[in-house]
Parts: sequence; structure tokens; C-alpha cells
Amino acid sequence: MSADFRTFKASFGVNWFKAGWAVFKTQPLTFMMMYIFIVIVGLFPFIMPNPIVQMLCALAGPFLTVGFYNAALNIQAGKSIMLADILKPFSAKGRRLNIFRLGLYQLGVALILGVVMSLLFEPVTSALQNHTPEQDMQAVMAEIAAAISLADIAIFIVLQSLAMMAFAYALPLIYFKEQANIFGAMKQSLKVFYYNVAPLSVFGGIAALLIIASTPLSLVPLIFIMPIIYIGFFVSFQAIFADQTPQSAIETDRENDAKSDQEGAGQTGRFDA
Repeated sequence: MSADFRTFKASFGVNWFKAGWAVFKTQPLTFMMMYIFIVIVGLFPFIMPNPIVQMLCALAGPFLTVGFYNAALNIQAGKSIMLADILKPFSAKGRRLNIFRLGLYQLGVALILGVVMSLLFEPVTSALQNHTPEQDMQAVMAEIAAAISLADIAIFIVLQSLAMMAFAYALPLIYFKEQANIFGAMKQSLKVFYYNVAPLSVFGGIAALLIIASTPLSLVPLIFIMPIIYIGFFVSFQAIFADQTPQSAIETDRENDAKSDQEGAGQTGRFDA
């Protein structure tokens, strides 16, 4: 059975980001170390380009992300955290199997997207592979520019975006809501993005601006920015999938609920979770 979810106004995208900051500043160094650990695991396949290593690191990604979310949940509950907490989902009996299954789904989708990319951009790949030092670089670039199709780029961006949206909320749904149906969780995640496009667009816009602003500094500020984005996104999950009250109560207290959500974000970084 799929979990019910709420819809929010665009302004809540800012509130979720503020809530992420409220949680992050409690133990900033620990969250930054957790993010660095996730990045190291993600880069490890490039250091050791072995198919088995690549698969293991890809499957570890969902576990580490959930571990990060769980650390944020512990901070909201008034507990202290340490770097090793990010590994706790690996020992979470009854839930780790579904996380592993989701990791396999992500791996499969990544492989499919890789095949699609190779088909869409085959002329570009061919031009790069056939390039020789004797060739004029400007001529090669002109050949690549001529081979690039805006339609192909648009198709790939749409497919990549759909994949990201399908898995974004599916992971916390499977772990925190214990939803065993992977496809159902992915479908629910896509629905959430559709019905909450306004606040999630605001949240994503803020994140994009901060990432772009960090570019002149070689993206070093991402060590500080990305943990806040991770936590803010988890807070959005808490808000969107908060336990529902009876319809009559929602209609009666809608304004009060909105005010309490905003106050709670500033004080504890928690949204009705």
C-alpha cells in the first residue's frame, strides 16, 4: 500500500532549506565528514576501474544516503551522531534487503541510460575516438558541434530527470515507511514531484544557485553546501509524507498547520515527522 502524501506551496521550498541548515549547524563537522565519505565511495570506481568494485560502490550508495538521512533524524530527536552512523543501514535487519533491491534497480536504470546515451551521442563519441594529434582541434570541435542534436540532448535530460525523480523519494519510502514494493515507491516518488513541483522547484533552484556559486572556488564549498541540501531534502520527505489527519481536521486547521510547520522548521528542523 502506497503512503499518502501532502502538497505544499512554493514558499515551503525555502522552509525546507532553512530546516536543513537548522539540523546541519548542530553538528556541521560530522555531516561534512559523512558527505566526504559518500563522495570518496562514489569516486573509488575511478581509482580502481574494476567492474566488481564499480558494482559494489553503486550498491553501497543507497545505504550511505539512508545512513545520512537517519543521522539527520537522530539530530532532530536530540541525539548526538558520529561518522560511523552512516553505516548503520548495512546492519538494519528487515530493511537492508529492500535497500539492496532498490540499489539493483538503480544500477539497472544507470546501465540503460548509459546505453541510451551511447546511441544518442554516437557521432560525438566517434569523433572523439577518431581524433588524432595531427587534426586541427577547431575542425574536430566543429564536427562535434554539427553532430550534436538539441533533440537528443532534450531526450536524455528528460530520461535522466525522470530516473532521478523516481528514486529520490523511493529510497526514504522503502527505509523509513518500510514500503516493500519498489515500483510502487518509484511511482509514488514521481507523483510527489508532480504534485509538489512548486516547492521542489524552489528548493532545487536554491540548491542549483549555491552549486553554481561554488564553481569559482573549485566546488570546495560543496563540502558545506551538499550536506544542507541532503538534510533539507529529507525534511521535505518528512513534511510530504507526514501522517495524515482526518479531512475535517485538515480543513479546520489548515492555516494553523502551516504556521506550526514554519515555526518547527526554525526551531528543530523537523516537519511533522
